[in-house]
Amino acid sequence: MEDRLITIATDHYTAAEVLKARLEDAGINCFLKNVNVVQGAASEGVKVQIRERDLEKALQLMHTWKAEQEKSELKDVKDIRRILAPVDFSDYSKNACLYALDLAHKLKSDLKIFHVYYAPIIDLVPITDAYSVQVDMDINLREMEENAKKKLINFVKDIRSIAKEKGMDDVKISYSLREGIIEDEVASMAETYKPGVIVVGTKGKGEKQTEIIGSVVHRICDKARVPVIAIPEKSEFTPESEVRNVIYATELDERDFVAIRRLMNILSPFNVNIYCIHISKEGKKTWNEAKMNALKEYFKKVKKNVSIECQFLEGNNIFKELEDFTEKNNIDLIAISNRKRGLIYRLFNPDITKQLLVRSSTPLLIFRS
Repeated sequence: MEDRLITIATDHYTAAEVLKARLEDAGINCFLKNVNVVQGAASEGVKVQIRERDLEKALQLMHTWKAEQEKSELKDVKDIRRILAPVDFSDYSKNACLYALDLAHKLKSDLKIFHVYYAPIIDLVPITDAYSVQVDMDINLREMEENAKKKLINFVKDIRSIAKEKGMDDVKISYSLREGIIEDEVASMAETYKPGVIVVGTKGKGEKQTEIIGSVVHRICDKARVPVIAIPEKSEFTPESEVRNVIYATELDERDFVAIRRLMNILSPFNVNIYCIHISKEGKKTWNEAKMNALKEYFKKVKKNVSIECQFLEGNNIFKELEDFTEKNNIDLIAISNRKRGLIYRLFNPDITKQLLVRSSTPLLIFRS
């Protein structure tokens, strides 16, 4: 039985090759399964398999490597000192901005309100009309910028007025205006401003609720390397809003450790109950139980006396299981990782993050991984 092959990890092809190389350098023979499947088409990914007799040694090595990786990645996890709130002046973005203001007040952070306006460019201009068209374009662009700036200043005045009224005028509020594609400019601003989190509404001005694939928020999550809090249109802000019950949805892999540290940083002002859940068709398995117990211990390591409950949910409809659990436990925030998949997989399996962005009435905290 010691020659039986056991799957020790499942990941995309490159990561599987890296793990295979590291294990073989340590004297453990490895085999890859699903390599010939079109990348991204198989939801299970590439399996890294070893012989059963090497299991204990391999687990010890992987545990050591994980601890080293965690120590390295946690250097980048810092306190939340800045919050970025992209707005489009709609009621939805104002509601999200008030969430950002309240969070900034509780975290003692700065808040930057950010607006991106789009100016269409004329690609083909007749040579004879080039000069006159250029003059008209310059005038129109200046008018668009001045109009956007005026709206942004009025919007910021309104938010500052509310902050003073609600006793949150200790928050330093700044603003910035740029022209371009919103997700590109938000990602660029995140690189320079370095916020700890981005807070944005899930339905913008003119956006239809059914536009799942084209969701601006989902594109921001894909572009920006910063955690994003997405506030649904149905989640109305009130000054008494508190985050008490939080879901952390895990896929039980090494990326959880950094996400948990970031999650607890964001939730540091709140006294929360954490529900760490894993949803799958198979339900609870012995190997997954061990991983879940490790996550539970890590939550307690990050924040002592944290209220943490771990559960396995079984079902074919992941969104339905998550929705039912959210309603049953009065969840105030859902934290989930936005993992990139291959194009073919995404075409036939719209991911849970996109569904939640459109259908959920509960705020989402989305980590890019």
